[in-house]
Amino acid sequence: MKKKILAVLTASILAIALLTACAEGEQTSQSDTTPAATAPGTTQPATTEPAETEPAETEPESRFMEIRYATGFSVEYLEDNITIVTDAENQRFLLVPRGQAVPSGFDDDMIVIETPIQRAVFGSTTHVGMIAPFDIWGNIAGIVTPHGQVPYLDADIDASGYDILYLGGWRDPDYELLMLSNPDLAFVYTGSSPQTELITMLEELGIPFAVNNEYMEPTYQGRMEWMLFFAPFFGIDEQVVNYVDNQFEMLEEMYAIVAGAEHRPNVAWGSVWQGTIWVSGADSFVANQVRSAGGEWMFDVGGQISFEEFYVALAEADVFILAMNEQSVPDYESLLAMVPIIEDAPVIVNRNVWQFHVGYWYFTDRLAGQVLDLAAIFHPDLFPNHAVFNYNPLAE
Repeated sequence: MKKKILAVLTASILAIALLTACAEGEQTSQSDTTPAATAPGTTQPATTEPAETEPAETEPESRFMEIRYATGFSVEYLEDNITIVTDAENQRFLLVPRGQAVPSGFDDDMIVIETPIQRAVFGSTTHVGMIAPFDIWGNIAGIVTPHGQVPYLDADIDASGYDILYLGGWRDPDYELLMLSNPDLAFVYTGSSPQTELITMLEELGIPFAVNNEYMEPTYQGRMEWMLFFAPFFGIDEQVVNYVDNQFEMLEEMYAIVAGAEHRPNVAWGSVWQGTIWVSGADSFVANQVRSAGGEWMFDVGGQISFEEFYVALAEADVFILAMNEQSVPDYESLLAMVPIIEDAPVIVNRNVWQFHVGYWYFTDRLAGQVLDLAAIFHPDLFPNHAVFNYNPLAE
């Protein structure tokens, strides 16, 4: 079934609740809200006087956003193009179109933001990747990443023609550059690996920040929907919704093809860091991707495992996804230098090891493409014309 995330409702289908109060016949209309949103309380924007005449034949268009998978945020559309966004830390933002008066009657704890944001700071390249397709580079003041670390991001910034500041790494952002960027709002993340230093700096400078914890979502569908979180801040709701709709349609087509697979290959997935092997558990984001793509996940519990345990897994694996790119592991020789015990594992002998594309963590707008790529790797006979992009075969 096609996933519809945004629907514009005309007056002919808009349900208006009419409440009769005393003998004066005062009318009130309830604003549309997203089913996934937390209700903002009983207050509503007081922008008009009670109607004294018959209702108009048509009402202003209403907006609607459905969030089915993401668990960390909500979006609620109200009248007069007012939007309430709740972030991953339950901060509530009252988004008001630039130049429009801030309505009264809302909770004092709401953070008022004029939209579209003109000078945003992004605390993560994964966040920037989510908005990269929508040509809002002119609204970005700074990005928390070192120059040269993400070549595809650098290329996009260069092509944009805008002077966007690189604010340093997420562990040690540059305080002076952050001040110089002079943002309206910063997007950061908390969760299991929070940007404590950056958040402290923002608080000291009195700069508001919104928390996007897409990386904490256990499903790729949930991570895809975090693209919707950014949309109201930049006034690109319809563009983002259409984009995400297309991503889900791509997945639906892939699911139908994979359903006809006669065999589901065993898939090992892990990385090697400073002599330690790390794997993800059965409920992880990547495990969900693998299963949706028609593979069998091989690790029940995530975390550090021994070389011997890793060898046992690879001995049964049909495919090995090395969660590292060519900058860290350029070829088989490099991999075997780090983990020599796996040299005779069938997946190594058969040269069926794939690794992340260099831009893997930046191309977060292409999560559906990642799953489709995995399906093509696992079932090349079902996707004979598909060119894998997000993963590369490990070089000889």
